[in-house]
Amino acid sequence: MRYAVLSDIHANYEALTAVLKKAEELGANAYVFCGDLIGYGPDPERCTQAIKKIKNFFGVMGNHDYALFHKEAQAWFSDYAKISLRYTIKNLSNDSLAFIKTFPHSFQGKYFAAVHGSFIDPFRDYLLTSKQFLINLSLWKGSLCFVGHSHIPFIMSYLPNHKPKIDVFLGKDVTIQMLPNVRYMINPGSTGQPRDANSLASFGLIDTRENTFRLVRVEYDIASVQRRMRHCGLPELLYSRLIKGA
Repeated sequence: MRYAVLSDIHANYEALTAVLKKAEELGANAYVFCGDLIGYGPDPERCTQAIKKIKNFFGVMGNHDYALFHKEAQAWFSDYAKISLRYTIKNLSNDSLAFIKTFPHSFQGKYFAAVHGSFIDPFRDYLLTSKQFLINLSLWKGSLCFVGHSHIPFIMSYLPNHKPKIDVFLGKDVTIQMLPNVRYMINPGSTGQPRDANSLASFGLIDTRENTFRLVRVEYDIASVQRRMRHCGLPELLYSRLIKGA
């Protein structure tokens, strides 16, 4: 089985379609999504409908998705995020809203677990440190957990009686051999809004036969997305930073 692992699509349809095309080329036959389908970007409806069509899909809710249904969550957001959320609400069909609402806050399966932020707080925690990793370790089962939210691709690994190891993949396309008896928490980076100083869309590929994780970077038409965001009246900050990966 090959799982494509996506996170933080943020209504960037060009990035999403480029990633889905690449994942198919690499033989992905199942898809894991770590939250934030919407927010920031110009195409929440197109992205939601594209995700809805995917077979063998497992997704969890991100903080932007959650805020669609819980107004109090908007207090966590910057002014720019609030503007994009209002735009999103105006541009999502009832069908898409109903689909996003089906996403659980976390997922625990036979082979992997998934959550947007952390199991302590799925929507506000940015899981970035070894201390956070250890606190969350007892809250999921198995050897593999996927997270999102920070938009930073990394892999945290833990062998019992050893200190956790953190590898951050800034701007890299890299393959990691996963070892037996080691537990891994992996962030595949952001598909629609990378923040690791690399503008390329990011996703991960898990090969269960080879027991490997590959971080994959994909080019897409950033200028087209920026033009559309400008046309839609979204804040300049939200589209100017796409080219910087910031």
